[in-house]
Amino acid sequence: MSFRQLLEKYQQNTATAAEREQVEAELEKYAALTEYLLEEEFQPKMEEDTAAEQEELQKINRSLKWRTRRIVMAAALLACLVMGVVLVFESTWSKWIWYDPTEAAMQEYALDLDCHLAVLSELTMPEVQAEQVSVTERGWGRYDIAVRQRDWSEGDYHWLDGTVTRGEIALHTDAYRPAVGNVFSRGTAEMTSIPEKGGVIQDVATAQEALADVPDTLFLETYVSLAQDWSMAELADFADAVGSETGWLGWVGVRHAPLEEQCLPLMGFDAGSSGYIYDQVDEAYPFYELSLHADTPQDTAWEQHFYALLQYSVDHSDFYTRLNQMGNHGTKCRQVLDYVTRNGVQTYGFVYYGTPSDIRKILAYPEVEGICVSDCRAWVPGLS
Repeated sequence: MSFRQLLEKYQQNTATAAEREQVEAELEKYAALTEYLLEEEFQPKMEEDTAAEQEELQKINRSLKWRTRRIVMAAALLACLVMGVVLVFESTWSKWIWYDPTEAAMQEYALDLDCHLAVLSELTMPEVQAEQVSVTERGWGRYDIAVRQRDWSEGDYHWLDGTVTRGEIALHTDAYRPAVGNVFSRGTAEMTSIPEKGGVIQDVATAQEALADVPDTLFLETYVSLAQDWSMAELADFADAVGSETGWLGWVGVRHAPLEEQCLPLMGFDAGSSGYIYDQVDEAYPFYELSLHADTPQDTAWEQHFYALLQYSVDHSDFYTRLNQMGNHGTKCRQVLDYVTRNGVQTYGFVYYGTPSDIRKILAYPEVEGICVSDCRAWVPGLS
């Protein structure tokens, strides 16, 4: 019987025990041979395929690493390029986004900031005048600024610091020195003093007595109060009458509200024509510079000068909203301009600089009702 026939009987479960043993022995033999042949034929190929796969994986890995490096390098290069562009054009961008205190659109050889602060100090600060501003850029909308002020009584200059941070202007607290309300007897309601012996404002008799024997080696800064408001024509006549080689008329307070109303800050103008000459500003705001209108009658020049200062402040109110303590200055100047346009430019008092002899001459004037000496210094004629 052939092995095939034995296998059929084995599969049909009809084989004898001896036949089953014979078939199972043959099957075991064939299984061993098959396993042997498979190992001989496929193992080298599997090892070869595994090596090929490993090499391919290494190639892919190397490719990915190189691509990653290129991406990282490109990203780093792009970041450097962007940062370079940002740094190169940072000044331009920050000035476009935020307020630029280095602008000089109105006056060729001065910053707009110079003019803004000069107007503010003349209108509201009798004792000092802002004359120059120095600006140092710090980047990203930040600037350090220094303001040079002239102190009229001392005759000296002082530098006061400040900052501009993304459009907000902060000056040193001493940079803003407004007129004190009670140094004039008829300045504004609720902020006045009565001229009297021992008071803030000395009455005429007391002041004359105190100055009687004071030598002219002192130079005085004096607030002069009037018993009634004067027009600019009356002030011009007074200035001519008391004029001297040593004394001069300084800041003039202007009535900008009814006497019974309190309206601060006090506002006025410098009756002189010292300081820098902003001729281009004068073209935009005629009579901004008194020195450029010497042929105009003094009273008219003063009136127009005060109007120019107010109009300038109204037109540049956005600057004052950036300045600490002065947010509504532009609005106040508009109100003052409306008032003086209706009622005229009149004064209730002024600041006068001079020797005791100059002040005694002023006290002899009938409509002066008192003075307040706010500062004095040693003075040698011809040397100081």
